[in-house]
Amino acid sequence: FHPSPFGEFVMAVTGRGICAIEFVSPGSRDAVLAGIRRQWSAAQWRLQPRATQTLAARLFSPQPGAGDRFNLLVQGSNFQVKVWQALLRIPSGSAVAYEDVAARIETPAATRAVASAIARNPIAFLIPCHRVIRKTGAFGEYRWGSARKKAMLGWEAARRAAVDEEAISGEPS
Repeated sequence: FHPSPFGEFVMAVTGRGICAIEFVSPGSRDAVLAGIRRQWSAAQWRLQPRATQTLAARLFSPQPGAGDRFNLLVQGSNFQVKVWQALLRIPSGSAVAYEDVAARIETPAATRAVASAIARNPIAFLIPCHRVIRKTGAFGEYRWGSARKKAMLGWEAARRAAVDEEAISGEPS
């Protein structure tokens, strides 16, 4: 369990990569862990906060670009994995509609299936399901709360603006 700009989260890691990141509400630690353990039922579990601390620090680094590359390990249907891969291609600080994601994976009529796959995203923030909104511009539901979703998009947009400003001025911001 680690702090983040968006509240406490838990991270599960294997030798092959990060397999879960979930935000934790007060009093929900046990339930969140139980869900991750169900997803990875054959795993042997060890609490190693020092090992995950390095990854956590990179993930939410205030320095843009500091945490851009992570190995991920996911379990899902081929369709879900395709949707999650499409999410990874949405630029930081940007938002797209569910219909746009469906079009990106060449299944434009599958908006509801795309929304279902997005809702089952096992790796919060890194697989950026928070970057998907309704076509009306409404933020819609978010597994970890709409306030958190808005905060993430704002944080990413601010970081992106800082990088753009640095590129224009040639000076670190």
